Amino acid sequence: MPGASVHFTPAGLMRETPLLARLDDGDLAALAACGQERAFAAGATIFHEGDPGDALYVVMDGRVRISLLSQDGDELTLALMERGDCFGELALFDGGRRSATAVAMTPARTFVVTRTDFADWIAVRPSAALALLETLSWRLRRTDEAVADLCFLDLPQRLAKHLVRLAGANPAGNALGAVKVRVTQAELASLLSVSRESVNKQLNQFAREGWIALGRGWIRIDDPAALRSFV
Repeated sequence: MPGASVHFTPAGLMRETPLLARLDDGDLAALAACGQERAFAAGATIFHEGDPGDALYVVMDGRVRISLLSQDGDELTLALMERGDCFGELALFDGGRRSATAVAMTPARTFVVTRTDFADWIAVRPSAALALLETLSWRLRRTDEAVADLCFLDLPQRLAKHLVRLAGANPAGNALGAVKVRVTQAELASLLSVSRESVNKQLNQFAREGWIALGRGWIRIDDPAALRSFV
């Protein structure tokens, strides 16, 4: 939780990061030695869409929203990042401008590796480069899947699938399989590009089925199997 004291090594934190999970211990330790910690207050902008891309961020504590702003001023949430998640990784490879905006939703600490340090690190580690490419390929497949879902699944199916994904990403389940995740209905609506009212209506239907329970700022997923079969 934000502000809590957590004991870990940078390499241990980065081991939790899906992008870096395929690296061996030596390569991971060397990469961790390149980074430094940065803290952000709640509401602080970490970077804006269009800023120069110069670093990878790994969330140590807190929560970060990744979003896009349309020409009409509408905000679309692309992802919600928590401990162990990383963002800004495309900058490590192409050095291009940021494709989205990152904002700390709570007080947040991040572990940061600059593109310069990353380039020096990977130049002598071809096996690490291959491991990262494998992970990036998996991410591209996930993007293709998301586009297909938007085209071929209706809102109830997309919402059920996203809740299952949230349950799978959160290890804090109980012996009965229930998982409580921190997410608001507004955040879900933004993630799915629909209205909050539409999400609220469908969540309440899932709750009546006994698949989930709703609270202020959280959803408890009581029956992931039922949601999975619904998709």
